Amino acid sequence: MTEERQEKLSEASVVILGLNPVGTNCAINLAQAGVGKLVIVDPDIVKFEDLAVHSAFTADDINYPKVDILKRKLQNLNPEMQVRNCFLKFDTHNADHLIGEGKLIVEGLDSWQDKLVASDSCMQAKTPLIHSGLLSFSFHVFSMIPGRSACLRCVFARLGLEDFPHTGFTQSVLGAIAALAGAFQAAESIKLLTQLGTISGNHLLRFDVLRSEFDDMTELIGRADCPDCGRR
Repeated sequence: MTEERQEKLSEASVVILGLNPVGTNCAINLAQAGVGKLVIVDPDIVKFEDLAVHSAFTADDINYPKVDILKRKLQNLNPEMQVRNCFLKFDTHNADHLIGEGKLIVEGLDSWQDKLVASDSCMQAKTPLIHSGLLSFSFHVFSMIPGRSACLRCVFARLGLEDFPHTGFTQSVLGAIAALAGAFQAAESIKLLTQLGTISGNHLLRFDVLRSEFDDMTELIGRADCPDCGRR
């Protein structure tokens, strides 16, 4: 990380859509790295069951909005960083506005349909999206770069998935695995913002913790009939 690249980080604005355990950990890593501005978006309050998977929250935070609690903690980590907290649900009505606030979008959303809305809006705005998926003892990260990468609809169609598997974070996910996924998301974000290293467009990286194995799925190209990928 040269001074020039660190300056790029300090000038960057990142929007984090959803504060599931992965999104929360990614936000913390980006704050520590020196990102200049974070916009955090989530409609939920902290619940008791969140404490098992969210390292950022404590019992004192229960019943308070996640975005308010996280904003305070992020600014303690990086007092020079701007944080805008949006206590609302990301949807089709506010997608274009929220995505327009960032040079890069990170999604920490639980709903598959919300993930697709983020993908569609980012493809239209030509804004990179760092996607993550988490289930039990495995996670994956995919960097979607409009004009170069396939959208999420095409990626998961090629993988044979019609829907995103989700069984509830509090019952099926370890906090340590969410932290790993968030760290990978943050690393991909930093690489994109600083143009550092290899940007894994059209590659989906999956890590199975139980097998201690990485899978690098390549050639995830868009379909010609896709309204987003087909018009590149």
